[in-house]
Amino acid sequence: MLSNRQAFLLFSCLFLYFFLYFFSPSVCFPQSSTKAEVDALYQKYREMHKQGRYVEALNYAKELVSAGEKAFGKDHPNVAIFLDNLAEQYVNLGDYTKAEPLCKRSLAIREKVLGPEHPAISSSLNNLAILYEILGNYAKAESLHKRALANTEKVLGLEHPDVTPSLNNLAHLYINLGDYTKAEPLLKRSLAIREKAFGPRHPVVSTSLNNLARLYHLLGDYTKAEPLYKRSLAIREKVLGPEHPSVSTSVNNLAELYAASDDFWRAHNLVKKAQQIDDKLIDQVMGFTNEAQKMKFLSIISGNLHVFISLINQYLSSNLLARKDAIDVWLKRKGVILQAQKRFQETLIYSDDSEVVNTFQALAKTRARLSQIAFRGPGKEGMETYRKWVADLEVQKERLEAKMSQLSHAFAVQRKIAMADSEKVAMALPKNSALLEFVRIKRFNFKAKGKEKQWLPPRYIVFVLHAGKGDRVGMIDLGDAINIDETIAEFKREISNTKKIRGTGVIEASRKIYDLVFLKIKKELGDVKNIFISPDGNLNLIPFEVLQNPHGHFLIEDFTFNYLAAGRDVLRFGEIKEKGNISLLIGDPDFDLENTDKDSTIMRLALRKKNEIDPNQAMDMRGFQFTRIPGTREEVQAIYGFFGDKQAELYIDKEALEEVLYSKDAPSVLHIATHGFFLRDIELADMASELLDRGIVIHPSNAPNASGKKVKMNNPLLLSGIVLAGANNAIKSGDTERSDGIITAEKILGLRLRGTDMVVLSACDTGLGEVKAGEGVYGLRRAFLQAGTKSLVMSLWSVPDTETKELMVEFYKNIKSRKINRCKALRLAALREMKIVEERYGTNNPLFWGAFIFLGEP
Repeated sequence: MLSNRQAFLLFSCLFLYFFLYFFSPSVCFPQSSTKAEVDALYQKYREMHKQGRYVEALNYAKELVSAGEKAFGKDHPNVAIFLDNLAEQYVNLGDYTKAEPLCKRSLAIREKVLGPEHPAISSSLNNLAILYEILGNYAKAESLHKRALANTEKVLGLEHPDVTPSLNNLAHLYINLGDYTKAEPLLKRSLAIREKAFGPRHPVVSTSLNNLARLYHLLGDYTKAEPLYKRSLAIREKVLGPEHPSVSTSVNNLAELYAASDDFWRAHNLVKKAQQIDDKLIDQVMGFTNEAQKMKFLSIISGNLHVFISLINQYLSSNLLARKDAIDVWLKRKGVILQAQKRFQETLIYSDDSEVVNTFQALAKTRARLSQIAFRGPGKEGMETYRKWVADLEVQKERLEAKMSQLSHAFAVQRKIAMADSEKVAMALPKNSALLEFVRIKRFNFKAKGKEKQWLPPRYIVFVLHAGKGDRVGMIDLGDAINIDETIAEFKREISNTKKIRGTGVIEASRKIYDLVFLKIKKELGDVKNIFISPDGNLNLIPFEVLQNPHGHFLIEDFTFNYLAAGRDVLRFGEIKEKGNISLLIGDPDFDLENTDKDSTIMRLALRKKNEIDPNQAMDMRGFQFTRIPGTREEVQAIYGFFGDKQAELYIDKEALEEVLYSKDAPSVLHIATHGFFLRDIELADMASELLDRGIVIHPSNAPNASGKKVKMNNPLLLSGIVLAGANNAIKSGDTERSDGIITAEKILGLRLRGTDMVVLSACDTGLGEVKAGEGVYGLRRAFLQAGTKSLVMSLWSVPDTETKELMVEFYKNIKSRKINRCKALRLAALREMKIVEERYGTNNPLFWGAFIFLGEP
């Protein structure tokens, strides 16, 4: 994880360059019509940047580059300035991969036009060097910093203000390398020059003060560090305003110093203030950027959050007010990206703006295209052409996501989310229930000095909140997260080993997880048996129901677990008033369905054809092979019997089509029984595995372009999905003008499920995906939640056909006959299936009965 200090370093140095260079009389914008436009854009950019409104500054910076190229030409020094502006905003938002080529291009322009010894060259060298330092390439960073310093000193002299960025940056590099004796004289010299040139209260002086304070902080000289930190903070608050992002950095630095000095409550008040500043910036970013950009931004400010929770966990966990502050911040922060993306559905419902609908449709189309070609090889066009197709679609998707974020921001149900806290959540919890809110954090070492590590191994923490008792907040340190994650991985390995049907290894691993996690929570729960649980990290990948205590009892025998993406979700129970239409049951797809049969079926059912894919984008998924699953037909037919033809529609065999999903309005219940898959990080052109009955079977491909050419997919939403009719035929034919029947999570985001009470994914691995701490699991579960469903039933490993059919039929029987909520109905179905399995196989192995969990509104 990149520290917030590293991210702020580039901001502060680019801010210095921004001030020195733009306020220099050598830069001007002649007033022709195009150049006047550039000047106006620049003024807007400056204002947004000064206010710390980085997303808006980013958009103006993009326009500046384009307008500057038209006004001055692509190789003009002013364009180099605009490129630096754009790179600066990408760095502020954590997108370093986009910043690097901009810095390189800026340097190349200046070297070509201005010559190798122009002072502006040093600015480009510094910017690129700082970026390399953030990325951990210290050798390259040091070389560039030294070149920049030597160049500026030679041209401008030893005392010129433009020398100070190189002094400051080189010193910071030496601090990171632990070479403090080299860093101190450079920082002192930089501070002296800046105070003389700009006065004692200028923002660039605050940067020098902050860095010198950090040096003394690391050396353990707190009496020298504190006044420098305070002075730096005072300058920033006065000049930039109390809610500027750089103020958050200064506040956190001072808080860390107080914690190191054992003044924990003062440190707590400061880190709490920093979190409030960060929340405002997060709201800005969530409302105006694409999902990838949101994730990158959260990664660069996550250090502040981890410092905050670490402080309370280590030193203030006995204080109720501190514990409440910790859970309140986490309740607002967890899953914030998912919450922002879910606004898309709300906007479609409440907005009458045609632009919203058109943008959503364009985004859905782009996602379908991206999903369609995701598994193909390069084909006759070659690898570079194929990669360009994928890259272009990703760029288009990001642009449309950002536009949807902007359009939906005004329609967000933001106030309730922003005000979520322990008191409100406790009041919203059903009687006699409790919330387990898990957190996976890196532990901050406040006492670190010199070269000691500031970040210690991660830990799992759980907050326990009881219904109606907002003044009772438990906070339990579960210990080393790596140890817990390794035990979870052991459990997952054992549960996938179908040759050991008795599951002794599964039971042993489940008991280990019980001892590491649940045993420590049990006392705090008291007599509560109804548990709402919001996991984090790899705890998302196991059902707590299958953990076994030392007495041989599984937790499902004593507790009901209702999973949530974030604990604050209970505040929204009952909020969606829209009602879904007739329920939709899909099962036993004919994977070998021919095109002619498919066309006639679509016409007979009066479905909308999906014809969204560029015919030049030929698939290559040869190697995938899907076989029929007998139990899925029996399953959906039995469930249909519970509903009746007035409450449900049944689609099996040739009718189990992708077009059914996209032609129907949001159903009240959507049940899909078929193959499911999660491909993990496997390179798609080199796969061979056999899973259980409802999983995917992949055979080695004989396609010529599969040999030696592997394509790594970085989008986790393309690696999980379900399979419907015609998939095998589409794979063989390569006809991309047709839907392929392979429904990835990326495609699911194009559905509109606002008003759907429940989605049931009766297939393998439907709850798996790529785990991102604080944001849950990127896969089908996230896609369906974002698409608008209130609740979701999904599996956490590969499941057998017979037992899954039995469990699902019993699940719906419980809903219809017992008049209980869906979460409890699933628990009772699993308990019954456990008994059946024990009689059938002589084992209670959770493999057969424990894979499915209930997530969302019960």
